[in-house]
Amino acid sequence: MTVDSAPRDSRSLRASLGFWLFLFFAFALAALIVEYETAMHFTGVAIDGPFQLYNALRRIQAGYKPGVDFQFFHGLGIPYLYYGLYRLLGGGLRGSELARECVNAVVYPLVFLIFFKTFLGDWRRALCLAAGAVAASFLLRLLAILFALNGMLGIRSALPTLIPVVIYLNPTWRRRMVVTGLGLGAALFISTEQGLAVTAAYVVVSLVAVIRRGERRRQIMESGGAIAIAIGTLVCCLLAIGGPAGMRGALNYNFRIVPRDQYWFFGAPPNLFISSWRAALDFAIKIPSVTACVVLGVTFAAVCLSRLWRVSEGEDGRRNFALGVLPVYGVISCASMLGTFATAYTHPCWRAVLILVGLEASRRADRLDARTGQRLWLGVPRVIAASVIILSAWTVAKIRAIPRALTLSLAHIVVDHVAGDATFGIAGIWPVTLQRAQQTIDAHRGPHGEPPTLWSTYAGWIEARNGIFHPSFDYIIHALGPDNRRKYVERFRATRPELVQTVLPAYTQYEEWLEDNDWAFYDEVLRWYTVTSVTPWSIFWERRETPGPSPRLIGEMDVPTGVTTLPLPPIPIDSSAPITLVEVDVQYEIHNPTHWIPIIGESPRYLIDVEGAVSRVPVSLNPFVRETQFPVFVRAGQTPLLRFQTFSLVPGAEWVPHRIRVMVRPVDAKNRPWLESIVARAASEP
Repeated sequence: MTVDSAPRDSRSLRASLGFWLFLFFAFALAALIVEYETAMHFTGVAIDGPFQLYNALRRIQAGYKPGVDFQFFHGLGIPYLYYGLYRLLGGGLRGSELARECVNAVVYPLVFLIFFKTFLGDWRRALCLAAGAVAASFLLRLLAILFALNGMLGIRSALPTLIPVVIYLNPTWRRRMVVTGLGLGAALFISTEQGLAVTAAYVVVSLVAVIRRGERRRQIMESGGAIAIAIGTLVCCLLAIGGPAGMRGALNYNFRIVPRDQYWFFGAPPNLFISSWRAALDFAIKIPSVTACVVLGVTFAAVCLSRLWRVSEGEDGRRNFALGVLPVYGVISCASMLGTFATAYTHPCWRAVLILVGLEASRRADRLDARTGQRLWLGVPRVIAASVIILSAWTVAKIRAIPRALTLSLAHIVVDHVAGDATFGIAGIWPVTLQRAQQTIDAHRGPHGEPPTLWSTYAGWIEARNGIFHPSFDYIIHALGPDNRRKYVERFRATRPELVQTVLPAYTQYEEWLEDNDWAFYDEVLRWYTVTSVTPWSIFWERRETPGPSPRLIGEMDVPTGVTTLPLPPIPIDSSAPITLVEVDVQYEIHNPTHWIPIIGESPRYLIDVEGAVSRVPVSLNPFVRETQFPVFVRAGQTPLLRFQTFSLVPGAEWVPHRIRVMVRPVDAKNRPWLESIVARAASEP
C-alpha cells in the first residue's frame, strides 16, 4: 500500500459507513416520525389500544398494587418498562402515548442492528442489512411490530428475538446459563406468551444439543439451570413490584386464567378462528403472507437445527445453538393464531425470518466473492449492497408514508412543535366525546364537587381527566375466568355507581360480542339504569331509584338428544320499540376427551348461531361453566332459530344442550337510544 492510498482507503471506509448509517437512520427516523405524529395528534380508538397502557401507568403512579389491585393482560412487566419515560415526559395521556409510540419506533430497528452486529461483527454490514430489514418490514406491512398499535407486539417480542444474542455473546457455559436465564425470565415478565414461546424454543434447541454434544451432563446443567434462573427471575420481578400476593395473583392471571380464555372467548366470532384443518388449508391459500412466513420459519428452523446436529461443539456449535433458537421461537410464536387468526401474530416470526435471510445472504455472498475475487462495494459484498439499495428505493417508492414523513411531517415537527408552540392535540371522536362526557360527569357531581362513581366497560380518558379509578377491571374483557366474571358483577352490584358507561353498539361489532359473553352485567345495567347521554363511542347510564321491569318467561323446554337446531317460541313484539329484547338461558354440557393435548387440546369452539334475528354474532360457550345467558334482538315478523355447532381441530369434541329458557325483557322508554344503536349497527353490517 502506498502512502497516498492509506488516507484514501480510510476516507472510503468512513464514507461507506456514513452511507449505510444514513440509509438505516432514514428508515428508522421515518418510523419514529410516524409514531411521534400519531402520539401528538391523538385519534386513537376508545377501546383497547392506548388506554390499556395508560390505565396501568395511572394505577402505578397512584400506588395501586400490581397483581392485587390490577392486572396487565400481556404481562405486568410492560407498564413498568414504560413507566420511567412516562413520568419523564410529564405523565398524562400525552406522556403515555409518546412513551408507547416512540419506544417501539426506537427499539424495532435497533433489534436488527444489534443482531447483525453481534453475528457479523462489522458495522457496515450490520447497518446495511438492518436498513434492508426495516425497509422490508415496511413493504411486508409488519405494522403490528413496526408500530405500537394495540398490543405493543413489537416491544413484547423484542427481548425474545434478542435471546440468541445473549446466548452467543457468552462463551462459558456457567455465564451463559446465568445470563440466558435472566433474559428468559425478563422476557416472561414483559410478555407472557412471547416469553413462553422463546422459552419453549430454548428447550427444543437444548434437547438437540443434549443429544449431540459430548458433554451431555454439562448441557443438561446449563439448560436446566437457565430455566430455573428464568423462573426465579420472573418470580423475583413479580415479588419486587407486587409482593407475595401480587406475585401469586399475576402468575395465576397471566399463566393460568388468560390462556384458558384465549380460545373460546377471544378466539370466537366476530374474530376469525381456525375451525378445522380444512379451514386452515383455506386460510393458507387465501392469505399467502401467513403461509410464506410459516413455511420460511419452519425451513429456517430445520436448517439451523440440522447445522447444530452436525456441529454442536466449540464456537461454531454455540453459534448454531443460538441461531437455532430464533426460527424455532418464530414458529412457536405463531401458535397464537390458533386462538385468534390474526396475521399480526406472524409478525415476530417475520422479523426472525428477515434476520436469518440477512445472515444467510451475507454468508453466501462471502463465498461468492471468495470464488470470483470481487472486492467489497461500500464495505459490503456487491450483491448485498445492490440488493439493499434496490430494496430501499422500491420501499420509498411504494410506501408513500416514508417520503412524506421525512419531508412534510419532519418540517411540521421542526417548525410547529420544536420552534413553534404546537402541543398535544386531539381529533376524530375525541373533541365531542370529551365535551359530552365531561358535561355528564359535571351534572352528577356531589355536593362538594366530588366526581361521581363511574363504572365503564372500557375505562379511559374521561376517568383520567377526573381523577377516577375503575372499581374493578379497567376493561371488562380482562375480567377473565368464571370467578373474575362473577366478582365483576358482584362488585358492580355492591358499588352501585352513579354512572355507567358502555360502548355504543353502533361504534363496534365487539359490543354485541361483549353483550353475548357478559350478559349478567348488562342485565343488571338494564334493571337499574337509564340512558342519560351519548357520545360518539359510548352510552352513559344513570342509576334509577327503583328497578326497571323484570323479564317475563315465555317458554322453557328440555332439549331432545341429537337436536342441532331449535326455533324459539313465538315472540310477543313490543310495537312501541324498534326491536324486542329476548333473553335466552341455556344449560349445557361439554365433552372434550382430548382437552389434555398441549396447545390444541382446548381449541374447540362451541357456538350457538342465531338465525332470523337482528343479532348476528354467534354466541361462544364457555367450556368451564355449564350455563350461559345471552340476548337475542328481534324485529316484528322475525322467527329466531338457534343452531348448535362445534368446531374443533381435535376429534370427539362436542357440546350438548340440556335445557333452554326464553324470556322477554321490556326495555324502558328512556333506554330506547341503546336499542336504536343496535338497529343502526345491524343496518351497517352486510
